[in-house]
Amino acid sequence: MAQPNLADNEIFDGGPPLRLVKSLGLIKPNERRSIQRAVVVVLIAWAPLVIVSAIESLVLKENRLASLMVDLTVISRYLIAAPLFILAEEFTIFRLGQIARHFIDSGIVPPQERPRFDGIIADSRRLLNSASVELLVVVIAYLGMIVLTQTFPTEDIPPWHKTSGGAEGYSWAGWWHALVSVPVALVLLLGWLWRILIWGLFLFRVSRLDLQLVAAHPDLVGGLQFVGLSVRAFLLLSFAISTIIAGGVAYRVLYMGASFFSFIYVIIAVVILSLVIFVGPLLVFGRKLVEARRRGIIDYGGLAGAVGSQLEKKWLDYRKSVSGGALDVQHFSATTDLYQLVTNVYQMKPFPIATQHLIALIVVTLLPFLPALLFEIPLDEILSDLVKLMF
Repeated sequence: MAQPNLADNEIFDGGPPLRLVKSLGLIKPNERRSIQRAVVVVLIAWAPLVIVSAIESLVLKENRLASLMVDLTVISRYLIAAPLFILAEEFTIFRLGQIARHFIDSGIVPPQERPRFDGIIADSRRLLNSASVELLVVVIAYLGMIVLTQTFPTEDIPPWHKTSGGAEGYSWAGWWHALVSVPVALVLLLGWLWRILIWGLFLFRVSRLDLQLVAAHPDLVGGLQFVGLSVRAFLLLSFAISTIIAGGVAYRVLYMGASFFSFIYVIIAVVILSLVIFVGPLLVFGRKLVEARRRGIIDYGGLAGAVGSQLEKKWLDYRKSVSGGALDVQHFSATTDLYQLVTNVYQMKPFPIATQHLIALIVVTLLPFLPALLFEIPLDEILSDLVKLMF
């Protein structure tokens, strides 16, 4: 059944593991408690690793705690990325809801298409709140953990994760990491990937409606520029995902002697993946915008031609007798305004993506890799080279 009266912050408020979190009372109506839940995730995924490693250090007389505290892969995953996955809900879910609501408020979805639009919203809500999907995400998370434990190179396993003496097997901290920490992080990541999939499906289905796009709209995308704001809504999430990879790169550069530049292809792949995930869904409006531009060129171009023809007949045929007050005639102003509208039509873009949003996404995705670069090339050396280039 359609749900036409959902508030902005409710339209995309769902997805794993929110159903479980709500059942535990960690989220209440009109109170997301994002900061508290972020702290809980750190206490579940990170704090036990520190406590157990400290105990094992004392009992086994091995400095396991120091090994854990310099493990940038684990730090980036559980102290930065996992909490950000939760904090991102506060902003992203509300912004996506605003964008969805604006399809109606802007008139782009006409009244006759409102029932179908409400049905799309209802279907999105049902998929986001599916108990089966939430269970499947948990199963996939543990299957992923099993695959990792079977395929992860033994030589790359840090000392705090191994049993005493470096023998095969996991320490108690290692088992907590495998059975609790990794699945928690994977569930949070998979939950966001599911939301993004539903967001993309929502946009795809909306793009198939009979949308009322205005070819002469000043945003040059028929009035759909507001949809491109979703890229900014995902910036915090993009930073979190990139941080997971950047932590592993930084650890290998700082403690394993790897070169930062040997990971350039990995970094490029992360940027491309970020663009595909967060910008890709906007491409579904390409066909509609191309059609709107084609119609606009014909309709507005014909109107501009007719008005221009009348303008020439009125003034150019009598240019020898034009009075000094001709420049005050409103005919010229109206024609100029019309031609500006026609210019908007000819400059229409095929996708509702602003260049500044793309740049912001790329910068945010690259930002977590900056510390790894500074490990290899000190900041003072970079600044010195910049000064030399400037002067």
